[in-house]
Amino acid sequence: MRRFGLLFMLLAVMSLATGCVTQVPDGNNGGDDGGPQDMNTNGADMNSNGEDVNTNGPGMDDGGEDVDANLAKFEDPDSDFSTTEVRDVDGELMQFDTSTNELVWLADGTRIANWRVEGTSLIFGNSPFRARFGTEDGERRVYFTEVSPPTICDLVVNNGFLSVFSTNVQVPQE
Repeated sequence: MRRFGLLFMLLAVMSLATGCVTQVPDGNNGGDDGGPQDMNTNGADMNSNGEDVNTNGPGMDDGGEDVDANLAKFEDPDSDFSTTEVRDVDGELMQFDTSTNELVWLADGTRIANWRVEGTSLIFGNSPFRARFGTEDGERRVYFTEVSPPTICDLVVNNGFLSVFSTNVQVPQE
């Protein structure tokens, strides 16, 4: 546990110096042998092949709780658009679980701990980012951006670690 704490402190210092978060570990804290996870992102059971055996339907865990209620919802003040999904520069999707303070990477269900959402502020430790509304191909969307400059970030999840990179791509406003 002490080693994880030192790693977290080092990452926090690096993020302040570089403006980006690098190699943020997921909330697992060890013990992952690379095999199938015991649970999917909403707590439903999985069999030994990694197949979801939840029969309660989407958005429901085995206890019947609506897990979507725990996701941060971003509401556009200029329209009636709202969503729980946030995109990076590559269009990869994530959500934020406010009950556990985790970023949920939708491509594979990886959860990254220590994220808070305050309105449109996305905060990892002391590193702030922002959810911004844009329009692409006539569709309203929410993008993961830097606070300043307001450019879309490139997020990469690999082996349970999250890296956030700066880009020069502006939020589209068609």
